[in-house]
Amino acid sequence: MPTPKKEQELALLEEKFQHSKALVFTGFHGLTAQEMVELRRLFRKSGLEYRVVKNTLARLAAQRAGLQVEPFLVGPTGVLIGYGDAVLPFKVALEVAKRYKQYEIKGGLLEGQVVQASEAAGIAALPSREELLARLAFVLKAPIQKLASDLRMIIARLAIALDEVRKRKEAEAAMPPQAQEGAANE
Repeated sequence: MPTPKKEQELALLEEKFQHSKALVFTGFHGLTAQEMVELRRLFRKSGLEYRVVKNTLARLAAQRAGLQVEPFLVGPTGVLIGYGDAVLPFKVALEVAKRYKQYEIKGGLLEGQVVQASEAAGIAALPSREELLARLAFVLKAPIQKLASDLRMIIARLAIALDEVRKRKEAEAAMPPQAQEGAANE
């Protein structure tokens, strides 16, 4: 029977697992306390949450949340939790793993789908949601810009043609009447 404190921690962890868009399970064995403080600061600055969890509690919380995380709960485990951009936790975790050799990515969950450690680099390379939306906006805007440019060209050509007609009419009006009859016959 879990103690009330552990039951409270379990409920909190379960809630975090349910509301997260991405979870990255990491190993941190060998990092100093100062390095862990730096990591937490980096994660907070990125809008992520990092928790060192007991494997048993994490296993129970994941089961209650309906998540499959069993293979990642071996040895000391930390969980990087992302609530916004689902790709961001993987990007930040990969960046940290490059900086600290003792920091390892065990795997994770991306919107409920299991991600193995070997797939983490591929996910980290994906563009963020904002980047994808910006690309989509650019692609949707391009045909409209082309249409507007083409319409401007048509209007400009029409203005040039009307100006030429005006010049010809003025030139004809300035000609003597006999020259106008000769120009009209041509």
